Amino acid sequence: MKKKFLFLMAAMICVTLNSCSDEDEPTPVVDYPAGEIPGLGEADGELTGTPFSLPDGVELTGEITGQGDQYDYWDYSSYSVSTYQYALKNGSIETRSFKPLSRTTPERHYYGSGKGYVDLLIPMSNTRNEPVTITFPAALILENVGGDSQNGILLKKVMVTIPANTEYHLNLSFYCGNAHRSSAGSSDVYTLGVVSDAAPLLDLCERVKNKKINIEEFDPTSYDDYSIYTSQKSRLQSIVWEVTDYDGLTEEDIEYLNSLPNSR
Repeated sequence: MKKKFLFLMAAMICVTLNSCSDEDEPTPVVDYPAGEIPGLGEADGELTGTPFSLPDGVELTGEITGQGDQYDYWDYSSYSVSTYQYALKNGSIETRSFKPLSRTTPERHYYGSGKGYVDLLIPMSNTRNEPVTITFPAALILENVGGDSQNGILLKKVMVTIPANTEYHLNLSFYCGNAHRSSAGSSDVYTLGVVSDAAPLLDLCERVKNKKINIEEFDPTSYDDYSIYTSQKSRLQSIVWEVTDYDGLTEEDIEYLNSLPNSR
Protein backbone atom coordinates (compact mmCIF):
# COMPACT_ATOMS: atom_id res chain seq x y z
CA MET A 1 0.00 0.00 0.00
CA LYS A 2 2.81 2.39 0.86
CA LYS A 3 4.55 1.75 -2.48
CA LYS A 4 1.23 2.21 -4.32
CA PHE A 5 0.61 5.51 -2.51
CA LEU A 6 4.09 6.82 -3.38
CA PHE A 7 3.60 5.82 -7.02
CA LEU A 8 0.29 7.72 -7.20
CA MET A 9 1.86 10.80 -5.59
CA ALA A 10 4.71 10.70 -8.11
CA ALA A 11 2.23 10.40 -10.96
CA MET A 12 0.22 13.35 -9.67
CA ILE A 13 3.36 15.48 -9.40
CA CYS A 14 4.34 14.51 -12.94
CA VAL A 15 0.91 15.50 -14.29
CA THR A 16 1.06 18.77 -12.39
CA LEU A 17 4.49 19.63 -13.79
CA ASN A 18 3.41 18.77 -17.34
CA SER A 19 0.29 20.93 -16.99
CA CYS A 20 2.35 23.89 -15.79
CA SER A 21 4.83 23.52 -18.63
CA ASP A 22 1.99 23.72 -21.18
CA GLU A 23 0.90 27.13 -19.92
CA ASP A 24 2.35 30.40 -21.22
CA GLU A 25 5.07 31.78 -19.03
CA PRO A 26 4.02 34.99 -17.26
CA THR A 27 5.48 38.22 -18.62
CA PRO A 28 8.38 39.35 -16.41
CA VAL A 29 7.62 42.46 -14.35
CA VAL A 30 10.36 44.94 -13.50
CA ASP A 31 9.95 46.89 -10.28
CA TYR A 32 11.02 50.27 -11.59
CA PRO A 33 10.28 53.13 -9.20
CA ALA A 34 7.64 55.58 -10.41
CA GLY A 35 9.32 58.40 -12.33
CA GLU A 36 12.27 56.19 -13.23
CA ILE A 37 10.81 53.99 -15.97
CA PRO A 38 13.22 53.94 -18.95
CA GLY A 39 11.90 55.93 -21.91
CA LEU A 40 9.07 57.51 -19.93
CA GLY A 41 8.97 60.79 -18.06
CA GLU A 42 12.48 62.21 -18.07
CA ALA A 43 14.18 58.86 -17.46
CA ASP A 44 16.99 57.89 -19.82
CA GLY A 45 17.13 54.61 -21.66
CA GLU A 46 15.03 52.65 -24.11
CA LEU A 47 11.49 51.48 -23.47
CA THR A 48 11.45 47.99 -21.99
CA GLY A 49 8.91 45.20 -22.34
CA THR A 50 7.61 42.74 -24.92
CA PRO A 51 7.80 43.93 -28.56
CA PHE A 52 4.34 44.34 -30.10
CA SER A 53 3.49 43.24 -33.63
CA LEU A 54 0.37 42.90 -35.75
CA PRO A 55 -1.09 39.41 -36.37
CA ASP A 56 -0.44 37.47 -39.57
CA GLY A 57 -2.35 38.88 -42.51
CA VAL A 58 -2.55 42.41 -41.13
CA GLU A 59 0.02 44.95 -42.24
CA LEU A 60 0.59 48.66 -42.03
CA THR A 61 -0.23 50.52 -45.25
CA GLY A 62 1.64 53.65 -44.20
CA GLU A 63 3.35 55.33 -41.29
CA ILE A 64 1.72 55.63 -37.87
CA THR A 65 1.38 59.37 -37.36
CA GLY A 66 -0.10 61.92 -34.99
CA GLN A 67 -2.83 62.72 -37.53
CA GLY A 68 -5.53 61.15 -35.40
CA ASP A 69 -8.27 62.93 -33.51
CA GLN A 70 -11.47 61.77 -31.88
CA TYR A 71 -13.66 64.80 -32.45
CA ASP A 72 -15.55 63.17 -35.31
CA TYR A 73 -16.64 60.37 -32.98
CA TRP A 74 -19.12 62.68 -31.29
CA ASP A 75 -22.34 63.44 -33.17
CA TYR A 76 -22.78 66.99 -31.91
CA SER A 77 -25.84 67.55 -34.10
CA SER A 78 -27.81 65.06 -32.01
CA TYR A 79 -27.26 66.87 -28.70
CA SER A 80 -30.30 68.54 -27.21
CA VAL A 81 -28.21 71.58 -26.26
CA SER A 82 -26.26 73.76 -28.67
CA THR A 83 -24.17 75.60 -26.08
CA TYR A 84 -22.71 74.92 -22.68
CA GLN A 85 -20.82 76.88 -20.05
CA TYR A 86 -17.25 75.99 -19.16
CA ALA A 87 -15.54 77.16 -15.97
CA LEU A 88 -11.98 78.34 -16.62
CA LYS A 89 -9.16 78.05 -14.09
CA ASN A 90 -9.16 81.82 -13.50
CA GLY A 91 -12.75 81.65 -12.30
CA SER A 92 -14.39 83.12 -15.39
CA ILE A 93 -17.14 81.38 -17.36
CA GLU A 94 -16.84 80.72 -21.08
CA THR A 95 -19.75 79.70 -23.32
CA ARG A 96 -18.96 77.23 -26.06
CA SER A 97 -21.14 75.88 -28.85
CA PHE A 98 -21.47 72.47 -30.45
CA LYS A 99 -21.60 72.34 -34.22
CA PRO A 100 -22.29 69.31 -36.41
CA LEU A 101 -19.07 67.93 -37.86
CA SER A 102 -18.81 66.24 -41.22
CA ARG A 103 -17.67 62.64 -40.98
CA THR A 104 -14.16 61.88 -42.16
CA THR A 105 -13.66 60.15 -45.51
CA PRO A 106 -12.34 57.51 -45.63
CA GLU A 107 -14.10 56.34 -42.50
CA ARG A 108 -12.01 56.20 -39.36
CA HIS A 109 -12.65 53.90 -36.44
CA TYR A 110 -12.30 55.40 -32.97
CA TYR A 111 -10.88 53.57 -29.95
CA GLY A 112 -8.88 54.17 -26.79
CA SER A 113 -8.73 56.91 -24.20
CA GLY A 114 -6.79 60.15 -24.03
CA LYS A 115 -8.30 62.41 -26.69
CA GLY A 116 -6.02 65.35 -27.40
CA TYR A 117 -2.82 63.89 -25.94
CA VAL A 118 -1.44 61.21 -28.26
CA ASP A 119 -4.04 60.64 -31.00
CA LEU A 120 -2.52 58.31 -33.58
CA LEU A 121 -3.74 57.29 -37.01
CA ILE A 122 -2.78 53.67 -37.72
CA PRO A 123 -3.47 52.70 -41.37
CA MET A 124 -3.77 48.94 -41.77
CA SER A 125 -4.95 46.33 -44.23
CA ASN A 126 -6.32 42.85 -43.67
CA THR A 127 -5.09 40.75 -46.60
CA ARG A 128 -6.81 37.57 -45.42
CA ASN A 129 -10.10 36.20 -46.72
CA GLU A 130 -11.58 36.26 -43.24
CA PRO A 131 -12.00 38.87 -40.49
CA VAL A 132 -9.07 39.34 -38.15
CA THR A 133 -9.37 40.60 -34.56
CA ILE A 134 -6.43 42.56 -33.19
CA THR A 135 -5.86 43.01 -29.48
CA PHE A 136 -3.94 46.10 -28.45
CA PRO A 137 -3.07 45.23 -24.84
CA ALA A 138 -3.06 47.52 -21.83
CA ALA A 139 0.39 49.01 -21.16
CA LEU A 140 1.17 49.08 -24.87
CA ILE A 141 3.53 51.99 -25.59
CA LEU A 142 3.88 53.45 -29.06
CA GLU A 143 7.22 55.20 -29.39
CA ASN A 144 7.80 58.56 -31.03
CA VAL A 145 10.53 58.11 -33.64
CA GLY A 146 12.09 61.54 -33.26
CA GLY A 147 12.11 61.44 -29.46
CA ASP A 148 10.88 65.02 -29.18
CA SER A 149 7.17 64.28 -28.75
CA GLN A 150 5.32 62.23 -26.18
CA ASN A 151 5.36 58.44 -26.22
CA GLY A 152 1.81 57.07 -26.12
CA ILE A 153 0.54 54.75 -23.37
CA LEU A 154 -2.59 52.63 -23.78
CA LEU A 155 -4.23 52.28 -20.35
CA LYS A 156 -6.92 49.77 -21.25
CA LYS A 157 -7.06 46.91 -23.74
CA VAL A 158 -8.59 47.65 -27.13
CA MET A 159 -9.91 44.99 -29.53
CA VAL A 160 -10.72 45.78 -33.15
CA THR A 161 -11.96 43.47 -35.90
CA ILE A 162 -10.95 44.19 -39.48
CA PRO A 163 -13.20 42.66 -42.15
CA ALA A 164 -11.70 40.39 -44.78
CA ASN A 165 -9.65 42.04 -47.54
CA THR A 166 -10.21 45.53 -46.16
CA GLU A 167 -8.21 48.66 -45.51
CA TYR A 168 -8.80 49.99 -42.01
CA HIS A 169 -7.93 53.41 -40.60
CA LEU A 170 -7.68 53.04 -36.84
CA ASN A 171 -7.83 56.24 -34.82
CA LEU A 172 -6.36 55.10 -31.50
CA SER A 173 -5.86 57.47 -28.56
CA PHE A 174 -3.15 57.08 -25.95
CA TYR A 175 -2.04 58.97 -22.86
CA CYS A 176 1.16 60.98 -22.76
CA GLY A 177 4.07 59.17 -21.15
CA ASN A 178 6.40 62.18 -21.02
CA ALA A 179 5.04 65.29 -19.33
CA HIS A 180 7.92 67.48 -20.49
CA ARG A 181 7.54 66.69 -24.21
CA SER A 182 5.17 68.22 -26.75
CA SER A 183 1.90 66.54 -27.75
CA ALA A 184 1.78 64.38 -30.86
CA GLY A 185 1.66 66.47 -34.03
CA SER A 186 0.44 65.50 -37.48
CA SER A 187 4.01 65.11 -38.76
CA ASP A 188 5.16 62.93 -35.85
CA VAL A 189 5.88 59.29 -36.71
CA TYR A 190 5.50 56.38 -34.28
CA THR A 191 6.51 52.73 -34.07
CA LEU A 192 4.44 49.90 -32.60
CA GLY A 193 6.74 49.77 -29.57
CA VAL A 194 6.41 47.42 -26.61
CA VAL A 195 3.99 46.16 -23.99
CA SER A 196 5.59 47.63 -20.88
CA ASP A 197 7.02 45.47 -18.12
CA ALA A 198 7.14 48.36 -15.60
CA ALA A 199 5.38 47.46 -12.35
CA PRO A 200 3.98 50.97 -11.58
CA LEU A 201 2.40 51.23 -15.03
CA LEU A 202 1.03 47.70 -14.97
CA ASP A 203 -0.51 48.42 -11.58
CA LEU A 204 -2.29 51.48 -13.00
CA CYS A 205 -3.57 49.48 -15.97
CA GLU A 206 -4.87 46.79 -13.62
CA ARG A 207 -6.85 49.39 -11.68
CA VAL A 208 -8.73 50.58 -14.79
CA LYS A 209 -9.10 47.33 -16.74
CA ASN A 210 -12.78 47.02 -15.77
CA LYS A 211 -13.54 50.74 -15.80
CA LYS A 212 -15.46 52.64 -18.48
CA ILE A 213 -12.72 54.85 -19.93
CA ASN A 214 -12.35 53.97 -23.63
CA ILE A 215 -14.21 56.11 -26.13
CA GLU A 216 -15.82 53.08 -27.79
CA GLU A 217 -17.71 52.46 -24.54
CA PHE A 218 -19.47 55.85 -24.73
CA ASP A 219 -22.55 56.86 -26.71
CA PRO A 220 -21.55 59.40 -29.40
CA THR A 221 -25.05 60.88 -29.43
CA SER A 222 -25.06 61.60 -25.68
CA TYR A 223 -23.96 65.01 -24.44
CA ASP A 224 -23.67 63.57 -20.93
CA ASP A 225 -21.30 60.87 -22.19
CA TYR A 226 -19.23 63.51 -23.98
CA SER A 227 -18.91 65.51 -20.76
CA ILE A 228 -17.99 62.44 -18.70
CA TYR A 229 -15.41 61.21 -21.20
CA THR A 230 -13.64 64.55 -21.59
CA SER A 231 -13.59 65.08 -17.82
CA GLN A 232 -12.20 61.61 -17.16
CA LYS A 233 -9.43 61.78 -19.72
CA SER A 234 -8.05 65.00 -18.24
CA ARG A 235 -7.84 63.52 -14.76
CA LEU A 236 -6.48 60.22 -16.03
CA GLN A 237 -3.68 62.02 -17.85
CA SER A 238 -2.60 63.68 -14.60
CA ILE A 239 -2.62 60.27 -12.94
CA VAL A 240 -0.48 58.76 -15.71
CA TRP A 241 2.11 61.49 -15.16
CA GLU A 242 2.18 60.63 -11.45
CA VAL A 243 3.50 57.23 -12.56
CA THR A 244 5.75 58.26 -15.45
CA ASP A 245 7.18 61.58 -14.24
CA TYR A 246 6.63 61.89 -10.50
CA ASP A 247 6.44 59.81 -7.31
CA GLY A 248 3.58 57.42 -8.01
CA LEU A 249 -0.13 57.17 -7.26
CA THR A 250 -1.48 59.12 -4.31
CA GLU A 251 -4.34 58.02 -2.10
CA GLU A 252 -6.47 60.63 -3.84
CA ASP A 253 -5.57 59.13 -7.23
CA ILE A 254 -6.51 55.64 -6.08
CA GLU A 255 -9.79 56.91 -4.66
CA TYR A 256 -10.60 58.55 -7.98
CA LEU A 257 -9.76 55.40 -9.95
CA ASN A 258 -11.97 53.33 -7.67
CA SER A 259 -14.84 55.78 -8.20
CA LEU A 260 -14.86 55.43 -12.00
CA PRO A 261 -17.92 53.59 -13.39
CA ASN A 262 -17.45 49.95 -14.30
CA SER A 263 -17.66 48.74 -17.88
CA ARG A 264 -20.93 47.15 -18.85
